[in-house]
Formats: sequence, structure tokens, C-alpha cells
Amino acid sequence: MEIKTLRGTDNKEILKAFNDSFSDYFIPLKLTEEQLASKILADKTDLGLSVGAFENGKLIAFILHGFDIITNQKVVYNGGTGVIPEKRGAGLTKQMYFFILPLLKGKGIHRLLLEVISENVQAIKSYKKSGFTIKRELVCYKGEVNISKTNKGVTLKNLQSYDWDLMKSFWDIFPTWQNSSHVLDELMTSTVSLGAYFENRLVGYVIYNPTTQRIQQIAIDRDFRKKGVASTLIFELTKKYGNTFLIINVDKRSKGMNDFFHRMGFQKNLEQLEMELELDKK
Repeated sequence: MEIKTLRGTDNKEILKAFNDSFSDYFIPLKLTEEQLASKILADKTDLGLSVGAFENGKLIAFILHGFDIITNQKVVYNGGTGVIPEKRGAGLTKQMYFFILPLLKGKGIHRLLLEVISENVQAIKSYKKSGFTIKRELVCYKGEVNISKTNKGVTLKNLQSYDWDLMKSFWDIFPTWQNSSHVLDELMTSTVSLGAYFENRLVGYVIYNPTTQRIQQIAIDRDFRKKGVASTLIFELTKKYGNTFLIINVDKRSKGMNDFFHRMGFQKNLEQLEMELELDKK
């Protein structure tokens, strides 16, 4: 067996290992080549920082790592850890981290982030053994929205660019990696971005990914909440994309956001934990 980075590994080989690893997962997952390519782009995956275990030249386990610089820190995001079913129980995840962590430290990476399904007790134990700690609890939603009230006093326009300084002022919580501003900048040409304006002032927005059916961000100016602005934005999306949506990784601490999704008709799909490993504790 050989453990090495995934630099130079063909996407088709990664796809085969990915789909085999997640075929019997809590929520079975099977990606197409196009979906994997989209995920690699969205997660900002760097195959040179990712790692795989190979047996007789076949990829049998992997960790896909994305990279970004956030608030002047080099951050790596685990976009997926998988071991094909017949090779589980051999400690491959631990071995891959044993290989990759010195490489990441050598490149000055400050911290690693990942999300893991709360029910996946074995994976959580494995990550804790590798030094990860739980940072926050997350909720994922799925459902058909039921909107009975909108705000006719706001004007909706497509956003041609993101004014993150203004938009972040609407936030109560910071989004997780896959919904972050850094990722959404990369995905702007493949997402739908709507702004709600009151007297030419941006008071709310939604960013939606039609490929995944995910609402990736929605936020409203505090002075305009509970006035139907968010409902109006989502209602506009239903006109073209239907009324079934997904939302992943909503911070449990945001009572207002979680209450809103419940009122819209969303059902909790699963819960996750965001975990972090600090490599540079200075």
C-alpha cells in the first residue's frame, strides 16, 4: 500500500473511489463526473494538499482538501473523507492524516476544518483521535416551501457583483465553508443572486445554486426582518425553479434563521458537527 498526495490523480479514479465509499453512507451519495468537477471547484480542492491510499495502484481511500486564505490565515477544508467498504477498519484515515499533517504544517497551514454527520460516531471518534475538536452544531434542511405572504414594497434585482462589506452586515452567523463568500465568488456564474431593494437600498439577498437546488445564503438587514423580505426572495425563485430547496449547515445558534426555515415548510434533513484542528496555535 502507498499513501501519497492526489496530485496527478485522474478525476475518474477519484470519482470511482468517492462513489464506492459513499454507497452505503447515512445518506447514500453518487456523483457524476460533472458533479464531482463542480464539487472540486466549489470546495476549492487542491489535489496537492489532498491525500489518498493506493493498493496495487487502485485508490482505496482519500481525503479531499480545499484551500483558502481567510482573515490572513491559511485554512484547509476537508471536502470529503472516504474509504471503500472492503478496506474499512484498517485505520486508513488515521494513516492518511499521519502522512498529510506534516506536509500541511510545512506549508504554513493554520487550521483544518471539516463537517461530519452527528450520527457518525465512529468518524467523530476518529477525527478526535487525530486532534480535531467540535466547534459548532449545524442543521441541514430539505423541503417544499409554502409562502403565503410577500412584501410588495421591495424591488427585486439580479446582483451583478457582491458588496460583501454590506452583505456581511446582515449576518448573525458566519457561514460554513461551502456557503462562504470565498466559495460563492468562485461560483457566481453558476448561481442565481437576487437582491431586495427598498428605495434603492439593498435590504436583503439570496444566493441559490440551481445545480444542487441549494439556497447557499440568505440574509436580511436587521431593520427589515419579519416584513416578508426573505419570503419574497424565495417566492421569486419558485417561479423559475419550483418550490423544493435544500439548505445545508445552518448554525444551530441562529434561532431566527432556523425558525424562518421551519415557517417556510422546511424539514430537518440531518445534523452535522463542524470540527477544527489547529496546526499553528500561535
